[in-house]
Amino acid sequence: MMEQNVIFENRKMGAAEGRGREYVKPERRTKTGEAAGEGNRMNRKGFGLTTATRALVIGVAVIIVCVVCSLALYMSKQGKTAINTGTNQYNKMMEDYQELDRAMYDGLEVSGNEVGLLIERLVSQKEYTAVRVKTKASDFVCYNYYYDEQKNAISKEAEAGFLLATTQEKGADHYINPQADFLGRVIKNANGTIICIDFVQQ
Repeated sequence: MMEQNVIFENRKMGAAEGRGREYVKPERRTKTGEAAGEGNRMNRKGFGLTTATRALVIGVAVIIVCVVCSLALYMSKQGKTAINTGTNQYNKMMEDYQELDRAMYDGLEVSGNEVGLLIERLVSQKEYTAVRVKTKASDFVCYNYYYDEQKNAISKEAEAGFLLATTQEKGADHYINPQADFLGRVIKNANGTIICIDFVQQ
């Protein structure tokens, strides 16, 4: 009887050991493992977004560089144009400044005495400028140079007809009354140089 009990117990133990070897309890996924896997997927997804963002930033940077280069080129051209314009204006201003003593008479009303002094100065300094004076009693009379209206040029030929001094004869038609008023007008040639000053008695 005892032997039978021992055998029975051995069989139970063997069966239990066999069952222990054959049956393997499946592992259960814990919440911690699931979170770790989800984190890996999120990391991979985040890496993809970062790459796309970098590509977008690079594209925007390239566009900005192109725009800046275009603006720089445009500003360079505008700067050259502004410099050329400024140079032309400066040259014109210098020309006007050099002729200021004659340009000032354009549209200016002066006395006959000042007209006579101007003629004397231009003749004595041999300035390349004609003066035409029109009184109430005469048409234009040229001084220092003869002015040709058709050619818009001045000449110093003897037969052209011009005077080198004003007359002092008060009875002469071209007498310039020192007390009378004369309105000046400046005449320029094609090059923009003042070649004649007209004075008309008012």
